[in-house]
Amino acid sequence: MPRTLRLLSLFLVLLAPLGCSTYVRRLVLLRQIDVEDYRSLPARTIAPSPRPLAIPEALDRAWITRMPLEVQNGRLTSEAELDAFLASRGTTAFLILHDGRLVDERYYQGYSRESLFKSFSISKSVLSALVGIAQSEGALRLSDPAGAYVDLKANPAVAAITLEQLADNVSGFRYRRGNAPWKEQPRMYYTADVRGFVARATLDRTPGSVFEAEELSPLLLGYALEGALRRRDPAMTLSRYAETRLWQPMGTAYGALWNLDREDDGLEKTESGFVARAIDLARFGLLYLDGGAAGAKQVIPAEWVSATVTPPAEGAPNRLSDGFHRKLWWGVLNPARRRPDFYANGHFGQRIYVSPDKRMVLVRLGNDSAGVNWTALLGRIVDQWPHG
Repeated sequence: MPRTLRLLSLFLVLLAPLGCSTYVRRLVLLRQIDVEDYRSLPARTIAPSPRPLAIPEALDRAWITRMPLEVQNGRLTSEAELDAFLASRGTTAFLILHDGRLVDERYYQGYSRESLFKSFSISKSVLSALVGIAQSEGALRLSDPAGAYVDLKANPAVAAITLEQLADNVSGFRYRRGNAPWKEQPRMYYTADVRGFVARATLDRTPGSVFEAEELSPLLLGYALEGALRRRDPAMTLSRYAETRLWQPMGTAYGALWNLDREDDGLEKTESGFVARAIDLARFGLLYLDGGAAGAKQVIPAEWVSATVTPPAEGAPNRLSDGFHRKLWWGVLNPARRRPDFYANGHFGQRIYVSPDKRMVLVRLGNDSAGVNWTALLGRIVDQWPHG
């Protein structure tokens, strides 16, 4: 028996009598993270807008014939070649919006416009929007420590991390990746007690000193947001807040789901659990393209959107060699752009890619990234897209 399997077996034997049945059951039954596991996890529903905003269509699926696309092992020059490439690389949805109009919409592997898609870490960018809205309503301040909103007295180091450090992923959390059941990544993903899990987290770096795209920061930020909202309304959930302040005001056509750590009093999985239709994820990108406005309504404060997509200063830990990470969105530093492109980034190559200069939103969803750098590929499409 391989060593890892022996250790896993021992781990499960030891945990079985210790009351960790939910974590163990999820670990054994779900085995590893995938795009369909949202069906097996508890969730709250988010209703669509009663007055959806239409996205005008200007479909032009033949754009690929005029703008051949360089990919890893060749050049795509026809719709058939593009479809074959996308389908063979795990893609389930591919959409392009230009200047507010839907130019292309493709689905694969049995998916359609009505299908739900697990967004994984795109959930963090949804959380970011909610934090920006909550700050504008006076429910919280980004400069405050997490301990100002939730009880973290037993862990003063974690309590002192500011909400801004959490949003920029410079918190200093100890976070070990990998599928071994004792590591933070699976424990974080399958836990039935997110609140307790982040309250017991440990640091291995000074907050504010180093950037790392770990998952504990958005979980603690979501917990703190919940605490801030419940000071005003003890029954408020993040899903309800998302529904009333974001999802409905931005004019969505479909409802959504948000996976929880457990039934009843569970907390939303703000690092990975948001589930929605591709067209509404494109609409979310369009909301950011338009400075937080949907039609005549300012949904997200314009200042929040502007700060999110503005590169941090040189030397800041979240200023990277070719981009940046700010308020749970990613930015692309490209000398050819007057304004940076930016994107929401999820596991298995989930992307909402936004280009202010070209007035474009591109969405790629899939069950596998298949070794493709989807950020770079979407950026190449933007590069060669004509203005106007």
